[in-house]
Amino acid sequence: MPKIGVFMFHDFGYPAFVESAKLAEKNGFEIFGLIDSTDAYSDYCAWDGLVAVNTSRIRVGPWVTNPLTRHPRVTANHMLTIHELSKGRAILGLGAGDNAVRSMGAEPAKHSVMREAMEVFRSKFKEKKADIPIYVASGGPLSNKMALQLADGIIGTGWGGGGVRSSPEEVLAGLERLKARAKEVGRDFSTLQVTVGLSFAMSHNRKEAIEEMKWSVSSMMKGIFVQGRSTFPPELERFQEEGKKVGEAYDYFNHMRSYTPEGQLARHAHASDELVKALNLPAGTPEELLPRFKSLWQAISSMPNVSLVITPHGGKGGRKRSFELFVNEVLPKLRT
Repeated sequence: MPKIGVFMFHDFGYPAFVESAKLAEKNGFEIFGLIDSTDAYSDYCAWDGLVAVNTSRIRVGPWVTNPLTRHPRVTANHMLTIHELSKGRAILGLGAGDNAVRSMGAEPAKHSVMREAMEVFRSKFKEKKADIPIYVASGGPLSNKMALQLADGIIGTGWGGGGVRSSPEEVLAGLERLKARAKEVGRDFSTLQVTVGLSFAMSHNRKEAIEEMKWSVSSMMKGIFVQGRSTFPPELERFQEEGKKVGEAYDYFNHMRSYTPEGQLARHAHASDELVKALNLPAGTPEELLPRFKSLWQAISSMPNVSLVITPHGGKGGRKRSFELFVNEVLPKLRT
């Protein structure tokens, strides 16, 4: 049975956020990750302290921070503080930087900067005799090589936000490629903790869930039309003009949101329902999404070192709703 964690954005009231952390812990989640976003969300450093002192078993930390907007020694000090507050449950997620960096007009960190940051973290943690696992977000070939050599775990993008129409089969193929790459650099794949991410919106009102995943459409289209990281699916040619428009409208100040904090539809979230459905994004009722969760759950069950980290989405308090519906109506059926 796969281990499970949650990447929960802190954009709703802190009492409810702490309730979500307690719910995750009660239901056997092993990771409670927070987003590090300079402009779009509150500072994670305060929020993970709240989670640390209000839980007793779950690991807590950024999922992910970067070595540019926060100096590695500053991050190391914060992680040591969380390690102390949580009595040894800190976990560090590290990436090259996306909206936190780009919203400041900078580019993501080069792999050499990432490597230097890792060295700082290891040195500081060793100095304080703190066993804090470091997970690195998957990136380019050089970053992946560094992660495979130095990290305790890999954060994968996975399914539902990590690519156009990705499937469990494609996730498994990606894990096999990672396994082969680990062998090339001399790393035993079984000693590497790997997470597969699944981003979704869940509601008993299907229309509401679809609205809440429209940011993901724009993020995908940004990757295609702005950053050139992938190609537009030929079978969706009729949506190309719309896709280009929403991709170019992506707003890092409402990163990974369909609604602004004031409850207005974000400017990048004006994709049509038809495009959301064509991309087959995980948005719908618990009954509709259960088969998709189950197929991914079964796919990674054969790999003991691979776990699932879910990212619930929702506007105007809907993130907590999506998470609770998953915990109460989907997770028990996965575990049985």
